Amino acid sequence: MLESYLKDLSELVNLDCGTANPAGVTKAAEIMKRHYDSIGFHTELVDLGPEVGKGLFATNKPGADHYDILFNAHLDTVFPDGTAAARPMSRDGNEVHGPGCSDCKSGVLAIFYAIRAARPEDLERLAIAVCHNPDEETSSTHSSKWLESVARKSTRALVCEAARPNGALVRSRKGSGTYFATFHGVSAHAGNNPAAGRSAVMAACRFCLEVVKLQDPDGKGTTVNVGSIKGGSASNVIPDTCTVAIDTRCWRDEDGDEVDRGLRELATRNWGEDITVELRCQARIPAMPYTEATKELAAQITQAAKMAGFEASWVDAGGASDACHIARTGTPVLDGVGPAGGAFHSDKEFLLVDTIENRTAMMTKFLSLI
Repeated sequence: MLESYLKDLSELVNLDCGTANPAGVTKAAEIMKRHYDSIGFHTELVDLGPEVGKGLFATNKPGADHYDILFNAHLDTVFPDGTAAARPMSRDGNEVHGPGCSDCKSGVLAIFYAIRAARPEDLERLAIAVCHNPDEETSSTHSSKWLESVARKSTRALVCEAARPNGALVRSRKGSGTYFATFHGVSAHAGNNPAAGRSAVMAACRFCLEVVKLQDPDGKGTTVNVGSIKGGSASNVIPDTCTVAIDTRCWRDEDGDEVDRGLRELATRNWGEDITVELRCQARIPAMPYTEATKELAAQITQAAKMAGFEASWVDAGGASDACHIARTGTPVLDGVGPAGGAFHSDKEFLLVDTIENRTAMMTKFLSLI
C-alpha cells in the first residue's frame, strides 16, 4: 500500500496548485475524481467561481438526503507557480518533502485510500461524502458555504489536515478575525511646517496600544496581534495615512464578538485633531469548540486508532481550518486526522512516512465503528 500511496502522492505534489492557480487546483481535483471514479463513487467537479479552481464532491450514495460521515481536505497550497518544478517531491528516510506534501495533499489521498480499503458491508451500510475544496489557504472564501451545506446534511465530519509532528490530532481550534484599521491625517513638511501636520502613524500607534488590551492578559485565551503598521513615505514628511493589520484568535465565537465590538468602539474614538479612522473586517472564521458531541467522536477515533495499532493523542490548536466552518453548522468535527507532518508553508515542509499507513487504517477502522 505504501509504495502505491507515495507514487500517487507524487502526482499531486509535483503539480503547482496554489490557490491563485485555478487550472492547477482543478487538475488536482480531476486527479482525485479519477481515483474515486475507479472505485465506483459518484463524482462531481464543483464550480465555485472563476477566481478559484474546481472543488470535488464524491459519494457512494448519490442522491442521499443525509450522510453518515463527511471527509474533507483541501486541494490548494500557498506556493507560487514554479515551486513544484523547483522542489519536486523527494524522500529522505522517514520524511517526504515537497510543496503541500502534508498540507494537505497527504490528507487528500489518505481519505481515498481509507475508503478504498473499507469493508464492502461498511460501504453498503454508510452514506459517505467527500469534499475537496480549492481555497482553504485563503480562508475558503469561495467554498465555505458549499462545505457548510454538505456538513448540515452529515452526522459527523473528519478534516484530514496533517496531524502534528508528534502525531497528535486536533480536537478544537480557535476562531480568527482579520482586521485593517486605516488612519487618515494631514501631511506636512516635518521641518518647515510640522505644526500643520497630523500624523496618521502616531495616531495608529496610540490605537495599537489600546487594541492589545482587548486580549486576555495571560495570553492563553483571546489573543490580539498587531501584525503590521504601514504608513508614511519619508522621514521628513508627516504621514497622512497609516494602515494597521490586526489578527484576533478566540476559543469561543462569543469572545470573538466581544473583541469585534471592542475594535469597532476603538475606531470611533478621537485619536487626534483631524484624524479619521476606517475599520474593515476582512474575514472572521468561527471557532471549532470541543463539545460533548465532539468528545464522543474523539472516543470513536481513539478506539479506531487502537485498532490501527497506535495511541491517539489530542491538542487544542490556535490556528483555523475548514473544520471551523464545519463546526459552525453544529456537526461534530475533528481535525488533524491525516498523516503527520510539519513546517507547513515553507520549503522545509515534511510528511512523516511512518504515519501514512496507520492514519489511513485508523479512518478505515473508524468506518466500521459508526
